[in-house]
Amino acid sequence: MSFFLLVLTQHYIAEKKFAKETETIRLQEYYMLCSVKKAEFLSREGNLPASGIMDYKYGKVGFQTRPLTASVEEVTFSLELDSGEKAIGFGQYDKEKGKMIKWKEKN
Repeated sequence: MSFFLLVLTQHYIAEKKFAKETETIRLQEYYMLCSVKKAEFLSREGNLPASGIMDYKYGKVGFQTRPLTASVEEVTFSLELDSGEKAIGFGQYDKEKGKMIKWKEKN
């Protein structure tokens, strides 16, 4: 009986850990997507600064822009959650098309 309870307890702990990791990954993806969309909108309006920070409830995303060509800018996004997780993403914004044309992420 006690062995059965031990197995159930370990299973419960593993499930809780997996759920927390999944939540963190989804939060990272959501914040990156929101930041890309906001940067895309600001670029389209001509109001995206060379660098800045976008604050969120559980973290922040810093960004920096640099020109690649006359019509394409690269935007580097640095995500840091309050829990300590970090991620970096790179987007290329095409000024003629008015949208991000390429996205790459590394964790």
